[in-house]
Amino acid sequence: MTYLTHTQIAAAKSNDLEAVSSVIRETESLVSARARHYAGSAMENGNTLAEDLTQTGRIAVWQCISKFDGDTPQAFMAYIDRHVSAAMLDVLRAETRPGVTARAAKDFEAALVLAAGDPYEAERFAASDAMGDRKMTPGHAYSARLSWHGLDYLDRQLSPDEFEGGEDGREPMTLAQKFERETGTPAELITAADIASHRRTVIRDQVHKTLGALSERQRHVLKAGFGIAPVAIYQPGADDDELAADMGATRYQVQQARTKGSKRFAELYRAGARAW
Repeated sequence: MTYLTHTQIAAAKSNDLEAVSSVIRETESLVSARARHYAGSAMENGNTLAEDLTQTGRIAVWQCISKFDGDTPQAFMAYIDRHVSAAMLDVLRAETRPGVTARAAKDFEAALVLAAGDPYEAERFAASDAMGDRKMTPGHAYSARLSWHGLDYLDRQLSPDEFEGGEDGREPMTLAQKFERETGTPAELITAADIASHRRTVIRDQVHKTLGALSERQRHVLKAGFGIAPVAIYQPGADDDELAADMGATRYQVQQARTKGSKRFAELYRAGARAW
């Protein structure tokens, strides 16, 4: 809902200062909410990042005023919401994906959805024809995956969100200590292969946990697309009629479940998968 009128939007597009101020006031709560959301999803000290994202959002609102060519106040707010979110995500990727461009980070996230949340499979997808004209070289895909994971090393001090144990539940520990606690392998014997193997286990558990948060239909359709037990594999698109018949649903319902489920899976997985 918005209290802006056609007249105010038209005046703002003509650089009327009072009308522009009205737009900024009307969109301030939206900008602040999006900034808090994206700063929180980065799982870091959100204050400074939230402030940066808020400023980015305000600039995006200003730019949207002159570019909007729709015909209703509701369309205007939806237009601003899309562009504010996109601008903040670009900043967020630059902050949290070291070593690669924002475009590469975004492409890898698209590959992550294709790979049902597994970043190792996403690396393969990113360098395959499935990405179309956004296909990466194998070396670029590898760099994008490392950037998505973050630069881990055994002596890295974990962030407060990764602490566990202790009297207050916040006992500081290093990555090596966390690995030792979770696997029983002494820290001095841990190898890079151990880290990679354990990470795959954590990722697999996270994938199933995230799938469990979806609706039954969305979960079944996504599992079918990748052959995740106990669901047999069905090729998306080509086998939709067969999958629909097996589920007692329509082809349209299967396709809707895939679209909405993939989007929701990506949101939930990104929110919870940064622990490793």
